[in-house]
Amino acid sequence: MAGAPLLLLLAAVCLACFAPGANAAGRKMVGVYELSKGDFSAKVTNWGATVTSVVFPDSKGNLGDVVLGYDTIGEYVNGSSYFGALVGRVANRVAKARFVLDGKVYHLYANDGKNALHGGHRGFSKVIWTVKEYVSGGDSPHITLYYHSFDGEQGFPGALDVYVTYELSSPYVLSVRMNATALDKATPVNLAQHTYWNLGGEGSGDVLGNTFYTGNFLQDVKGKGGSVYGQYGALCLETQGFPDAVNHPEFPSQIVRPGQAAYKHDMVFKFSF
Repeated sequence: MAGAPLLLLLAAVCLACFAPGANAAGRKMVGVYELSKGDFSAKVTNWGATVTSVVFPDSKGNLGDVVLGYDTIGEYVNGSSYFGALVGRVANRVAKARFVLDGKVYHLYANDGKNALHGGHRGFSKVIWTVKEYVSGGDSPHITLYYHSFDGEQGFPGALDVYVTYELSSPYVLSVRMNATALDKATPVNLAQHTYWNLGGEGSGDVLGNTFYTGNFLQDVKGKGGSVYGQYGALCLETQGFPDAVNHPEFPSQIVRPGQAAYKHDMVFKFSF
């Protein structure tokens, strides 16, 4: 019963929603945090470091939410579509849920047939992140989230400290900054931001590639306000390293080692109407 731990976790956490300007730094309960800059706003939850909404005006000044998602945190906890989530420790698939690193074989949690997908059945999209800093408004509304991934989590070697910052800037720019530091062992790291965009979003990144996902696995998913999301109902722009690079030495390496350069991954979404 793969879903049972998530249901138990949902029962155990305290759900909260923080008003603009709330001092949320250091809190470890599930909440929804709004960033607002004029008529441009976004909401983020520390469940899975997930973007739950991005709102900006169209050419007529009408505000609209341009991301797919759910109405409640509980639906994000039990959902399987990765709506808006920060996925890892390794995004995309690791073939046969195994790899060899420095001569040692590691076996991961297989959650996509025989493969490991987006970090396993309880990857970074299915855990509670800690809010380290939250500024709801002003010139640079932003939220920084932190997660400590323990040695052996979902089969991956080594402890890892992970941070992501979501920030609004004008005109209509959402920036995402991710970084991760290996603490005691070498480990693969390949994070991706998995928001489904349904209107006019344009993304750019400075990493190795961009997976353009067209929502082909969306099958009548019940979403916000009673909407039903069907196949090809949105798109994801997932800047990331090469899929399954850990099993392909000819691909650019995704290995992060203690005492060496940290993993850094920045991307920018620019919106226009």
